[in-house]
Parts: sequence; C-alpha cells; structure tokens
Amino acid sequence: MASLMIGLLVTALATEWLHLHAVFGAFLFGACLPRDDRLLKSLSERIEPISIVVLMPLFFALAGLGTTSSAFSGAGFGAMMLILAVAAFGKIAGGAVGARMAGYGWRDSLATGSLMNARGLMELIVMKIGLDAGLIGPELFTMLLVMALATTAMTGPLINLFIGRKAPAVADAAAHAKP
Repeated sequence: MASLMIGLLVTALATEWLHLHAVFGAFLFGACLPRDDRLLKSLSERIEPISIVVLMPLFFALAGLGTTSSAFSGAGFGAMMLILAVAAFGKIAGGAVGARMAGYGWRDSLATGSLMNARGLMELIVMKIGLDAGLIGPELFTMLLVMALATTAMTGPLINLFIGRKAPAVADAAAHAKP
C-alpha cells in the first residue's frame, strides 16, 4: 500500500512539475495499475472510506469556494439558463437519437438520453481544473456547477416521466402472475 501511495504521489508531482494538473498524473498511475480483483478489493476497502468521508466533502467545499453570486444576477442568470437548456437538450437528444438508432423505442430512447444527462463527479473535477488553471472564471464556473447539479437532479424525474412508474402492488401482482 505504501508503494502504491508513493507511486501515486510521484506521478501527481511529475505532472504538476510539467505544468499539468496533479490529477492527470494520479489518473495515469491508476490507469497503469494491473486489473487484479484482489488488488481492487484491497484498495477499495482501505481507500474508499477515506475518500468518501474526508476527500469528497473537502473537494466540494473547495469547489464551493470558487463560486460567485454574480452569476445569478443580470445577464449572468440568463446565460446560466441558456447553458442549462443547451446542456440538457444536447445530452437528452444525443442519447435518445443514439438509442433510437440502436433500435430502441422512443420511451426507452428518451430514458437513455435522460440517464446521459446526469453529470458525474468527473465533470466537476474537470471544471475545477479549468478554474484553477485560469481557463474559466468564477462566474462561468458557478454557471457550470449549477448546470451539473441541476441536470443530475433532473434525471430521476425525467426517467419517471419517460418510462413511468407502476404502483408497487401492481408491479408485485404482475411479477407473480402465472402465464
């Protein structure tokens, strides 16, 4: 475990020395690790609790420090709504068209697009890197952060809208019905 942590930190330091973000070195190190189930289980047991309890809240707190309230006023609010609309439409339409081309019906295709609409933690990391590198400003970072959170939050309601949800009693009766 110590040699893995040293390797991780050395590659992160190397990419930082090359004027890239340290996360790229950490990712590269992880990508080079062998795909062994025992290693994966061991790392998950040891690192996952620390990641979830300490590192993830720390990341979100640091990301929150990069936000600004000026993104919610005047033209900034309109730009944020435009970003949200374009991001949601693009992901839902793109996912739906791809699923439709694969032969799925419209309801399943729109549900697939809705699932594609959810932004993950990786997008937040990329946005934070862009903010730290000066590629985007605090206003755009705030708009993108709100977009990522809103599109992720809308996933469940959109799935219910497109697929629908059966009442539990109806679903149980249908599952236990004899053919």
